[in-house]
Amino acid sequence: MKLVDAEELRSLVAEIFQRRGVSRGDSFIVSNSLVHANLRGVDSHGVMRVGHYIRRIESGSVNPTPHERVERTGMATAFMDGDDGLGHVSVWRATGTAIEMAKESGVSLVGVMNSSHCGALSFFVYHAIEAGMIGVAMTQTDTAVVPYGGRRPFCGTNPICFGIPSSSGMPIVLDMATSTVAGGQIFKARAENRQIPDTWALDGDGKPTTDPHKAVYFTPAGGPKGYGLGVIVDILTGILMGGNFGPHVSLMYGDYEKKRDLCHLVGVIDYRRFPGKETFLTKVTQMVEELHQVPPADGFDRILAPGEPEYLKETERKIKGIPVEDYIWKELESLAR
Repeated sequence: MKLVDAEELRSLVAEIFQRRGVSRGDSFIVSNSLVHANLRGVDSHGVMRVGHYIRRIESGSVNPTPHERVERTGMATAFMDGDDGLGHVSVWRATGTAIEMAKESGVSLVGVMNSSHCGALSFFVYHAIEAGMIGVAMTQTDTAVVPYGGRRPFCGTNPICFGIPSSSGMPIVLDMATSTVAGGQIFKARAENRQIPDTWALDGDGKPTTDPHKAVYFTPAGGPKGYGLGVIVDILTGILMGGNFGPHVSLMYGDYEKKRDLCHLVGVIDYRRFPGKETFLTKVTQMVEELHQVPPADGFDRILAPGEPEYLKETERKIKGIPVEDYIWKELESLAR
């Protein structure tokens, strides 16, 4: 295990992408997104994914030099054609468009089509938070999660994320897969050759497994609730943007020469357009403080707000460095050469 300074890691990852023809600006958007995930302790969506994205670029399924196109369709609506580029870049730019539109109209929704995997959604809602607004983001993924009561998958892990600013500096961020865990957690367990809880995944026969190498299908978060949310995300991304859904979405790991054609949706809300504007930020902070006062159950030290564990982890890793597994660091060095 190696501890790496966040800035060093950003520079290394950006260099890797620039060597494959990605512009300097786009390379740093991708590296910022990946290191953002590592800083927050979401290592499954961090630099361990670099090799996969490079393979996609070299296979021709991800366009390193896309010509993105934004079309506004109303005061508060627009869509972006990502031209099969890196999803981190297209969703970042779509979020920027949504922020500018929300400044005008108070709310905005921007869809993205012809895109690829975009990494941790919290990266994009932080974009809105830093602009002093509320951010929402969601994306579809390839089929992996069994519907409630089923034995074969239909929707993907289809994550959804909300980011809300506060007066304390620590925002409330809910970033969740609609599966019990994000797929990256399973892949990370495989790489580390460690067992997983039997509630996370099913094997090829549709039975629970603790072996990440036998994990084929994922379970929906909260049974019918996660299943329902996953369906909604597919509708508000793929179907809304004229793309695919569920089993019709191309695989992330496999068919490397085939474009993903993923769809995403981002939204921004200007809280100042609503009656609670004068006290909104302070009451969000008050809510967090009162959550902290709830007596913890057995086995818990204290109550944390949504996104607070990641916020605390980021504070720690900015000082101590980001732990990177030796095999990942060797891969990054090799790709940089």
